Amino acid sequence: MGEQLLRPTEVHKKLRISRSKFYRIRARLIANGMKTIRIDGSVKYLESSIDAMIRKAAETEVPLC
Repeated sequence: MGEQLLRPTEVHKKLRISRSKFYRIRARLIANGMKTIRIDGSVKYLESSIDAMIRKAAETEVPLC
């Protein structure tokens, strides 16, 4: 499987938002399709799901959150 798993720091940098903003809107991002996985108690995020959210927002011109 070639799926990239991102840490929260990598996600907020990819989205170009602050760390605190990421944690404030995290539930809405998950509701919009951001996939999570738990590994040894830490949460990772599937990069492809984040890319899909960004593409969808760009195509529909609807904000992510």
